[in-house]
Amino acid sequence: MARDVATTVRTYGAGLMSFLRLARYELKWGSEVPLRKRLWAWRRGFLGISVDRYNLMEGDRTSLYVNEWARFIRTPNINGRFGPALNNKIVFSRMLASYGVRVPDYYCLIRDGRMTPIGRRYRLRNAEDVLAACREGACFVIKPFTGGGGEAVSILSTEGDCIVRNGQGCADDDVVDFLNGLEDAVITENLEQHEYARTIFPHSANSMRILTMWDYEKREPFIASVVQRFGTHMSIPVDNSSKGGLFCPVDVATGELGTALTSRLMGEPRWVERHPDTGERIAGLRLPYWDVVTGGILDLCRRMAYIPYIGWDVLITPNGFAVFEGNSYPALGYQIFEPLLVDPRVRAFYERFGVV
Repeated sequence: MARDVATTVRTYGAGLMSFLRLARYELKWGSEVPLRKRLWAWRRGFLGISVDRYNLMEGDRTSLYVNEWARFIRTPNINGRFGPALNNKIVFSRMLASYGVRVPDYYCLIRDGRMTPIGRRYRLRNAEDVLAACREGACFVIKPFTGGGGEAVSILSTEGDCIVRNGQGCADDDVVDFLNGLEDAVITENLEQHEYARTIFPHSANSMRILTMWDYEKREPFIASVVQRFGTHMSIPVDNSSKGGLFCPVDVATGELGTALTSRLMGEPRWVERHPDTGERIAGLRLPYWDVVTGGILDLCRRMAYIPYIGWDVLITPNGFAVFEGNSYPALGYQIFEPLLVDPRVRAFYERFGVV
């Protein structure tokens, strides 16, 4: 009885948190949308911003898209009790490492300003250890223990004798104050990315979001969509579009990049074939190691069939690929390139779990 009550409380609590996230997203992005459009969207489960993003009112295209109500309220239930494992960055990285997957090394856990070393290469017990390691050539990523969207991410390294945080020089005391003020964070390895990504934009790790599901009729996982992300001068040190990064579709069969879309933070979104900061061409580029990437991710899905729905954050490296994180209910705004529900496999998957 007590266990049932606890489960019910957790379920409703998680649902309330998802609803609040949905409401915050509408307040952040929907304020400029006319009320008439917002009401039309809300009645159909969409946020106001999605009306023009997806051209929903042209012949009522709502049946082609997974709406935001389904994404925020329903998709978090797909993975059941394994969902929290994806949301915990350390747990998920340990799971992947056990399958031999390249993941960033985790060096330190910070809780309420207290640092606990958890890595082998660097034993970081305090801010002074971090500074010393940087001066010996280390480059660290510091990010929240949970969550996503590129929030509160910092890159710490050195240039000469100067400590550099997100490309800006800073005093040792400022770094110490920053680290000691963190409440829930991790310090990890900064992975080296492949030359193609570094050439297009060198000031962020330019990753992919690979969305995987299961075809239960064929008993095989499949890749539903892939998006390549690139940082910009606005998003440094991350590549997230919510921070000003840009993104483009990837042809799942060939690994070829399509035309990229700029973030709303850079003004009215624009379709671009070249990176707006570096001028390097994006559209038409074929990603290296593409068969290795897709084959490796699908093999992981088979070995982790108990987690049927994952948004993988993948970085192509000089020798293959690495996985940053997994997302239990990933953002679906990338449907701007192609609605997810046009694929019957995707529709069947979501119907199985009561999402659509």
